[in-house]
Amino acid sequence: MAAELANFEGYVNRVIPFKTVDGLELSLDVLYPSTKPSSPRPVVIHYHGGFLVIGDRYAFFPSWLAQACVSRGWIFVTPDYRLIPEVTAHASVEDAVDAYQWVLKSLSSHIGIELGPVVLAGSSAGGFLALTTSVTVTPKPAALVSIYGMLDMANERYLTKGSNIFGLPVFDTTKIKQSLTELKQPVLSAYPYPADPSSDPRMAIIATLHIDALFPDYMTGISGLTEKVINEGVEAIPASHRSLYPLTFGDVGDLPPTVVVHGRNDSAVPAALSEVAVEKLRTAGVSVHSEFPDVGEHGFDRVAGRKLEQETTGELAAPSFQSLRNTLKTLEQMVAKAAARPS
Repeated sequence: MAAELANFEGYVNRVIPFKTVDGLELSLDVLYPSTKPSSPRPVVIHYHGGFLVIGDRYAFFPSWLAQACVSRGWIFVTPDYRLIPEVTAHASVEDAVDAYQWVLKSLSSHIGIELGPVVLAGSSAGGFLALTTSVTVTPKPAALVSIYGMLDMANERYLTKGSNIFGLPVFDTTKIKQSLTELKQPVLSAYPYPADPSSDPRMAIIATLHIDALFPDYMTGISGLTEKVINEGVEAIPASHRSLYPLTFGDVGDLPPTVVVHGRNDSAVPAALSEVAVEKLRTAGVSVHSEFPDVGEHGFDRVAGRKLEQETTGELAAPSFQSLRNTLKTLEQMVAKAAARPS
């Protein structure tokens, strides 16, 4: 249990393992009412960010979303998942799917509360996992929420060499790439956000994957895939790996109502990724509510903390934070509609 999930009034926080793979135990945190409610409770599952390379259940923690769940009597869940490059993104997605399925099948018996509609949400890389999981699973979640998500991994951002994240300088990545050829163990399901990102080796990996456009290689485990896609187009991605590119190859027409939030000045994950997603989902017939505040740097929502809905003046009066309030209002409506549908 971490401080981020402690001291929510009227709520209990528990850490529960949901799977073991190759001897590695993966867990999730559950925040749920301490007094058993008389009716089913909606659930929000949030996948953390970290470019699939770093992060844990407490990194980039959306306190505002957890507080919103508490204020509404909902249940909040946040799971870990295996990180690249020790494994491919297929393992990350598998863990995200397994966490969702575990919640549907087992969470109620662990906490003694009947579950209502289940929502999938994610920030940054977690947005990618929430989208990909939603495309993969049956039954579908009641709603999907992406917060500055890495939604379009076939976007030119991940196929163009020569730029770092957050406008940081480009550097010689030779040594980092050499270390990647030797990086197989241990497999990590969590890596706390470093106190000093500038000297952290995994932050250097993230920078390298951007600078040399190596995400396709390390997400799939196919060396040289980026070059093939650059030269031949997305059709160069083998069929067995196309599930990692749901906006390009997946059937998105049966996705649930979706909310997309992304600041237009995001210097880590371009808002264009979310704009492409919104267009493709709407074209496929999916109901999408989008929020694109002009100012909303990557991770901007963390500043809101638990005060988002209680304080609406000063810094929290900014349009970026109003976009989060709009998100919650829309999500509440989506959940209410899902709860009213016959089971």
